[in-house]
Amino acid sequence: MSRTDSEDDQQPVRVLHVLHDSRRSGVPAVAANLILALDRSTVTASALFAYEGIYSEELRARGVQVWSMGKRVPFLWRLNRFLMNFKLATLLGSFDVVHAHSVKCALHVIVAKALGATVIYHLHELPRTVGPLLRRAIATADCVVFCSNTCAAHYSAVPARSRRVLVNAVDPASFPPVVETPRRRIVMVASINKGKGQNLLLEAFSKLTQKDVELYFYGTTGLSAHGYVAGLKREVQTRGLAGRVFFPGPTADIRSVLKESTLLVHTSWKESFGMALVEAMASGVPVIAQDLEGMREVVVDGVTGYLVPPGDVEGLSGRISKLLDDPSLRSRFGAAGRALVQEKYNMESRVPEYVELCRDLYAGREMR
Repeated sequence: MSRTDSEDDQQPVRVLHVLHDSRRSGVPAVAANLILALDRSTVTASALFAYEGIYSEELRARGVQVWSMGKRVPFLWRLNRFLMNFKLATLLGSFDVVHAHSVKCALHVIVAKALGATVIYHLHELPRTVGPLLRRAIATADCVVFCSNTCAAHYSAVPARSRRVLVNAVDPASFPPVVETPRRRIVMVASINKGKGQNLLLEAFSKLTQKDVELYFYGTTGLSAHGYVAGLKREVQTRGLAGRVFFPGPTADIRSVLKESTLLVHTSWKESFGMALVEAMASGVPVIAQDLEGMREVVVDGVTGYLVPPGDVEGLSGRISKLLDDPSLRSRFGAAGRALVQEKYNMESRVPEYVELCRDLYAGREMR
């Protein structure tokens, strides 16, 4: 139900977050972090997901109102995204602002605006080209929000009504510090596909002289990536790494994974930010990433971890080996990472920026 003009303008702004995915991945992680950090006396957040998953369940368990279009059914899940438009239409009257996340929600932005909603369009990805649908969604939204300066630069030539950068953040206090254990574990947390470069890490791992180390690839696998994953598993067998390399799938508990990790490596070929890197640093886990803009924005080379030239397998293996052999260096990098997250990527400082954005947009709508 829409508000009347007589209602107190200090009432919470009601925001509906629209998400294409509920599985463990960067975009829903960012949205969930933000939703759970909000003071409900200023902004009340609800969520609409294309299908059920880790984040819809977590938000619901924490008292957030959540709708979804059912289970994720192979081959039919894209239909869920289309049907979301009809559900969105029925919900708009109960919200002051719609906050759509991801380039994959472009159509939802256009539909919501066509039905008179005030819309934030939050972009997290760096597509190779900005197609007509995405370009129209960006131009249509009341405000386009970018997850990083790297992301904002990528879309700088695309017309938009209003732009803001809200750099991704976490609650550092929710990440327990890493615990050194006899079992040394290298982890990568990302969707498993060619663009994320797990094959680079696997090859670098095979070159290590340390043989008491395990490698874990956590992440979802899309239908188009099954062949890639099968190739990785064949490589594990060919290189004699069976029993040391594991594919446990997506994790429902990233904090527990990081708590027992020796270091986190991220070999993506393109990244707007690198949420897994920030989460690792929040736990005091040293990180290694390819030296690309999105990762460079997060990792301070030689301070919180290492940046290696893209595709340099020998360099990557060398940096991993150095950190494995030097506990004091790991500890120093870990402490610096935790301090950096506290200073730059702390949700406490991000929430006021977001509340201000929501209030500005709602006030602007009331004046139109």
